[in-house]
Amino acid sequence: MTAGRIGMPAPRSMWSAGFEQFHTLVLRGVEEAAVPAGCSVLSQTVATLEAELEVIRTWARQRLVDVVILKDLRRDDPRPPLLQAVGLPYVLAGDLRQSHAAAAVLTDNAGSMRSVLTDLRARGHERIGHIGGPARLLHSQWRLEAYEDFVAQHGLPSLQGEGDYSAASGARAARSLLSLEQPPTVLVFDNDAMAIGAADLMTELGLEIPRDVSLVSWDDSLACQTHDPPLAVLGHRAHQLGISLGEVAIEVLAGRHDRLRRVEDTPSVTARGSLSGPSR
Repeated sequence: MTAGRIGMPAPRSMWSAGFEQFHTLVLRGVEEAAVPAGCSVLSQTVATLEAELEVIRTWARQRLVDVVILKDLRRDDPRPPLLQAVGLPYVLAGDLRQSHAAAAVLTDNAGSMRSVLTDLRARGHERIGHIGGPARLLHSQWRLEAYEDFVAQHGLPSLQGEGDYSAASGARAARSLLSLEQPPTVLVFDNDAMAIGAADLMTELGLEIPRDVSLVSWDDSLACQTHDPPLAVLGHRAHQLGISLGEVAIEVLAGRHDRLRRVEDTPSVTARGSLSGPSR
C-alpha cells in the first residue's frame, strides 16, 4: 500500500455555482482511487491564480502534500515552474499537446471538438454555435481553433461566443447568438453550467428545446441528466478522469515511472432530449 498526500487546488466556483459539478466529480474520483491505496487527498478552494500559488507555497513549506494535481493550464502558466522550484511533483490533467509533464492524464480537445461537430453536421446542422470557456485557458484556445478550422473546411458560418463557465455567462452568450438574423440551430457549450444557463434562458424566451434550438454540453453532470429536457453531452466522464488522476498520482508517490502518462479515449455525443436535427 502506498501512503502519501495528494493536493488538489479547487476553484471557488465549484462550491458556489449550483450546476457546476465537474470539479466535484473529479475530486470524488481522485479520492476513490487514493483512499483504498492508503493515500489522503487535500483540496483547498482558491479564488485567484495568485491565491493558488500561495497555497502551493504553503503546502510545500509545511509539507502538507507529496504530489499536486494541476488542471486548466494557461499560456506561460507559473504553477509548473513553481512546483519544480519547491520540489513538489505534479500530475497534469491536460491536452495531448502538453508533452512537458512527466505525469499526466491527457485528452484530445481538438479531436473531441471535431467529433461533436462531425456528429452535428451528420444530423443536418449547418449553423452550429460554439460557446467556449475563458480564452486565457489553453484547452479553450485549442477547442476554438478546432471549431474555426472545421467550419472553414466545410463552408459553415462561424458562430462563436465566450463565457466564464458560469450559468449567467452561458445565457448571455446564447442570447447574443440567438439574436442574429440567421441564428444557430444548435449550440455547443464548453461546460455544463453554461449549457444549463442557456437552457433556462430558452424557457424565459419562450423557445422550445430542441425544436427551436438544440443544446449540447461538453461535460456531463446530474444537472444535465435531470434537466427537462435532458441535455445531450459530449460524454466526458469527470469522475473517471479523477480516478485516472488519482491512479497516476499513486504511481508518482510509489516512485514508479512506467505508467505516468495516460491518454483518455475521445468521447462521442450522448444524444438526449435536447438534441435533434434542425427544424428550420
